[in-house]
Amino acid sequence: MDIATLKAANSGDVDAAAGGWMSLSKECWQAVNDIHDNGVDPLKANWKDRVGAAAGQKLEEQARALEAGADIMRGVAMVLDGLGAEINRAQQLLNSALSMANGYGLTVDEASGTVHAASGGADSSLDSVVQEVNAMVQEALREATQADQQAAAELQKLGNATCETDPDKALNDLQNEASQVEINEYKGGIPDGQDPRLVADWWKALPDDQRQQLMLSNPVELANLPGIPDDVKLQLRGGPDAKYDRVKMVQWALDHWNDHSVDRFDDNCTDFASEALLQGGLKPKWDSWWGWRGDDTWGRSDDPGSDWLSQRTDYSKSWAGAQNMHDFMMRHGSQEIPPDQVKPGDLVYYEEDSSQDSQDGKGVIHHTAVVTAVTPDGDIRYTQHSGDQRDVSIGGRMDAFQEGRGHQKLHFVRVNPDW
Repeated sequence: MDIATLKAANSGDVDAAAGGWMSLSKECWQAVNDIHDNGVDPLKANWKDRVGAAAGQKLEEQARALEAGADIMRGVAMVLDGLGAEINRAQQLLNSALSMANGYGLTVDEASGTVHAASGGADSSLDSVVQEVNAMVQEALREATQADQQAAAELQKLGNATCETDPDKALNDLQNEASQVEINEYKGGIPDGQDPRLVADWWKALPDDQRQQLMLSNPVELANLPGIPDDVKLQLRGGPDAKYDRVKMVQWALDHWNDHSVDRFDDNCTDFASEALLQGGLKPKWDSWWGWRGDDTWGRSDDPGSDWLSQRTDYSKSWAGAQNMHDFMMRHGSQEIPPDQVKPGDLVYYEEDSSQDSQDGKGVIHHTAVVTAVTPDGDIRYTQHSGDQRDVSIGGRMDAFQEGRGHQKLHFVRVNPDW
């Protein structure tokens, strides 16, 4: 990657390509639903002999192939979204560096990226500026290169999987990996922090909307990065009046997404979310008479067990039950927020919105996950236990989830305890 190549890169074309792949993915999912609604399901109800079963099986095979294709195409869109955003950010930094060079009468060789005084002489008074501009140029090229390399490798992998017809593999292996690659593209576009002045220059070069996007997609990296303004770091952690550290909560969830040593229940989704809040610094609510078993408590013992008795004495009723936790938090200051206002450190609760599931009836909140990122296009990423997922897409997984379990109603909750 050189300066001329980065200048010529068109992030708008990449964004348009991402949008095209996303549209194709949605059309495939619509076809899957149409096949089930107008083919598979009517056949099961009205053509019950062997021939009808065979016809239904053929249609089901076609639906599965389309479903796999939809999930793979969504993965392509994710990777391209990351690439487009990083091209744009790298160009912002490069333009800032070139503008700074011009202001000081420096020249920048577009082939080599070398920065020097226009006269070619050794003006020591400009040494610091030359070093600063050079660092900005090299960082811009590095950011663009890493995004390009990650995207190329992942797109090649997705391209090689175009014949994949197993929806589980397409979703849980291919799309999940693409989702992580997108987040890693954003992460790779952040300076390493060894030069705080470079970080400050990089942050200053970004428009406000791109700063906000990075605060949503990579809060942990920014909050721990020398050179990021202190007020930004404080905002990432929840502000001066926060009762828990949102960054620590997200960091814990990301660090323990597949760590089963923290599991204490057969179904650990809400246990995991509660533990993330606790590790983020949320103070437990204890009943001096009934301990953790009081009806208005949230928390656990300092050294809880996992046996039958411990599950009933060492944990509050709101600790590991999705419905109980949701109801408790909503009674105590938390707010439900619209999807376009969700931030890392919020919670998402899943409510059954149909009678399809045999275990939980309509209206039951049955699952909890931790929001750990929001991408620039507004795609909410979550991390959970039961089953283990890290930074996966709500939008990318919802169709498959609802196909197996029925329509879901999502509740995004910002915990704001009143105790």
